[in-house]
Amino acid sequence: MKRFVVPVWLALLAACPKSGDKPKPVDPAGSGSGSQQVVAPPPTEDAAVPEPALPPAPPPPAVPQSLPSLTLDARITGEAIAFGELLFFDPRLSADGKRSCASCHDPARGYSGGIEPAADGKPNARRAPSLYNLAWAKSFGWDGRATKIEELLVAHLKGQLDALEAITPRVSAVPTYGLHIARVGGSAPDAIVNSLIAYVLTRYEGDTPWDSLERTERISSRAPTGSGSANAGNPIALGYKLFMGKAQCGQCHPPPLYTDNSFHRVIKDATGDKGRGLVDPAKAGAFRTPTLRGAMTRGAYFHDASKTSVNDVLAYYQSPDAAAIDKTFGKIKLTPDEARFLGMFLNMLSNNRPPYQKPVLP
Repeated sequence: MKRFVVPVWLALLAACPKSGDKPKPVDPAGSGSGSQQVVAPPPTEDAAVPEPALPPAPPPPAVPQSLPSLTLDARITGEAIAFGELLFFDPRLSADGKRSCASCHDPARGYSGGIEPAADGKPNARRAPSLYNLAWAKSFGWDGRATKIEELLVAHLKGQLDALEAITPRVSAVPTYGLHIARVGGSAPDAIVNSLIAYVLTRYEGDTPWDSLERTERISSRAPTGSGSANAGNPIALGYKLFMGKAQCGQCHPPPLYTDNSFHRVIKDATGDKGRGLVDPAKAGAFRTPTLRGAMTRGAYFHDASKTSVNDVLAYYQSPDAAAIDKTFGKIKLTPDEARFLGMFLNMLSNNRPPYQKPVLP
């Protein structure tokens, strides 16, 4: 039998793939099972990276029912408040990187504090006042020299933390803050200032236990509290009547804001601080009347923090020194029970809030 020899050129031709045939993928395991590995097609273009985004901002908080009606500043938006809250707690605003607005204006103390040095180590002469209900103020600061809150805030940043010109690049360099700035709108310095303003002006204190009691019991300073009256034996009602009458507190702290937002000289300043006298020489030694809403949480009273409890304040106002300084009210003398009732009423002007949940900073 003859052997047929296949020419080399014919063998090579048989091994070449035919036109239109697709190459089979290689089985890497070499199992010969016939299973084919899925080969992903090569990318034709770079995959799009999603843009980072901020979570939706909550709406501005509602004005408490017990406070006067309010036309909101146009800068008060949910987006600005969300950014302002972060800035308020961020120590990157300070020159030393250790202080924030909240370091002195502590939420646990009604956004107030004692007398602390500034970030540059310079001493302060006045304590940090409460930020409650500033939306109704017509001037700002202990002496009221600023008629617009942005005037006070920019000067306050410079004096206590750092100049806005230095703060802005530090804040803008944080990617998340860049998103906030874009969302709030305007230039970076304006977005920073306006957001802090939005946060500060919405620190409301209202709808306290006293407000609820006043509504439900229809308590009035003019209502009788003696035997047979609707408020007979109610120590809170007695305290309110004393507040508006015999104790003379209501002259400077009228409801519903419990401040006249005016200036009074009620203590003698040991350092010679002129207070309102820096604006009006006739008011030398006078300082802003703070709201008594939330007062029980502060732990420091008067502009110089010279009193550390409400009981100390009540005792002072019954001293001869107080009547001699401010002629707008006469001598005050309360019995121990009356002082207790008054203290109970003042305690009802403060909400028992849970600890403030500080934001997570980027």
